[in-house]
Amino acid sequence: MNKPQDLLSLAQAAINYAQAVANTAQCKGTLHAGYHAWRIQTQTFEYIPRRSDAWNAMMLATAGEYQKLRNAKSREWRAKQKLLALAKRWEGM
Repeated sequence: MNKPQDLLSLAQAAINYAQAVANTAQCKGTLHAGYHAWRIQTQTFEYIPRRSDAWNAMMLATAGEYQKLRNAKSREWRAKQKLLALAKRWEGM
């Protein structure tokens, strides 16, 4: 794996991983903003115990944002695995 196109593949994988990390952070921020918006809308500012009615309502209201974060984390994990595999092959040469 010492051809220029192999190095290009490694660089592209690094860029894809960096973009995936940034997207995960953005999705995490969107989810937290959704939690905050729900709290303002419902005037619920105290601690919310897990699995309480308020917790379930907040989770239901932010289900879309949560799913986007899970998808982003999956894409980040796959991009990292691809980058590590390419780096390992490069290192072995």
